[in-house]
Amino acid sequence: MGKLTIVLTGASSGIGAALTQALAADGHRLFVCARRMERLNRITEGGKLATAIACDVSREDEVMRLAATVREAAGSVQALINCAGLYGAIGPATEVDSTAWWSTVATNLHGTFLMTKHIVPLMRPADRPRILNFAGGGAFQPLPRYSAYAVSKAAIVRFTETTAVELADRNIAVNAVAPGFVVTEIHDATLAAGPDAAGARMYAMTQEKMVQGAIPMSVPIALVRYLLSEKAAGLTGKTISASFDPWGSKPFDEQIEAINASPLYTMQRVNLVELPPDDRLRQSLSQAASVKASN
Repeated sequence: MGKLTIVLTGASSGIGAALTQALAADGHRLFVCARRMERLNRITEGGKLATAIACDVSREDEVMRLAATVREAAGSVQALINCAGLYGAIGPATEVDSTAWWSTVATNLHGTFLMTKHIVPLMRPADRPRILNFAGGGAFQPLPRYSAYAVSKAAIVRFTETTAVELADRNIAVNAVAPGFVVTEIHDATLAAGPDAAGARMYAMTQEKMVQGAIPMSVPIALVRYLLSEKAAGLTGKTISASFDPWGSKPFDEQIEAINASPLYTMQRVNLVELPPDDRLRQSLSQAASVKASN
């Protein structure tokens, strides 16, 4: 992996903080941001590992100032990693605070949009730039009592797929990372919310994994390194699971073009024709669907 200039959000804690230290150790030039400057200074060892910039990614004026700082210092950027995110509003959708719900979406989704909007102009096609967006729980299945988080993460997947098409002519690859349950402080919000708000199952599962451990931090870090590497240069528009998918394997590397052309690792509705011919639902609904299509 060549040495890159990388902008990374959410660097003050969790996966973002771990990525800051790992990518700095790889020799990349990093511009990292978060709202908590004191934490950023500690993670970056007072700016030794990366240039730390205080920024609330949900605020466009602050994102524009960040982009201007990066432009003045580095000129161009080869990678953007949108890692800022939070659980935010926890509880039934009909009961959670409306402002807290929207604030969650503002950070997770609008922040990803704003960073993409203002950092892409710093990317040069010749560099084959990369954008990595962090998806998460609820992106592909319901996550009860975490509707703001789940909705924002599902939207990030579709935003990833959409911008992958829009930015293809600029030679920018856009992919999403599904890290899985990694023990970080984001899960403190579940423990603080308690089983009544978070749900007994989610609360108990979080308690168990916070004690026993789950997916090692090294796994999503390794996936990010892979997606920044030359091996993954052609991959775009996909959400890759750090722990489930065979990324980095020889078959995966050899079939990136075919993967791009397929619905694999994307958000897609399942239609009747995609069910097995002997599936009961396909058999019972196909005739009605044919009649409707002919009208």
